[in-house]
Amino acid sequence: MYSADFLPYFGAGQIKLDSLKEEVRKVMGASFKEFKKTKFSKNTTDDFSFCHVFYDEQDKVEAIEFFGDSGFLFKGKNLFLSQFSDLKTFLRDNAIGFEEDDSGLRSDDIGLSVYAPDKKRVETLLAYRRGYYG
Repeated sequence: MYSADFLPYFGAGQIKLDSLKEEVRKVMGASFKEFKKTKFSKNTTDDFSFCHVFYDEQDKVEAIEFFGDSGFLFKGKNLFLSQFSDLKTFLRDNAIGFEEDDSGLRSDDIGLSVYAPDKKRVETLLAYRRGYYG
């Protein structure tokens, strides 16, 4: 299992926000699939099986989405092992603001989006750079 330490607005694991696509591929290895996430995507996304890496039009990392079969560590806690309600408590206890919506939550305080549509289990965690959501 791949495990990534999350550093707000810096990156997660070996992937750093604003790194060039070629740097990410060199660090992560040749085992990836390149695809367009949606028909509106301005660039391709790399699928490394445990995460997707999103690039801007200049081929720089703008977000990294991790899946539940990976470790995602923040302040010593694997966020994938938390129930959604426990994750919200953890963020509040660490004075981290967030906004909840129908699909999970987003914290612009630290550049983290949590996808938990059933409001129970965390399905994906997205680390993003400043301005990613506009």
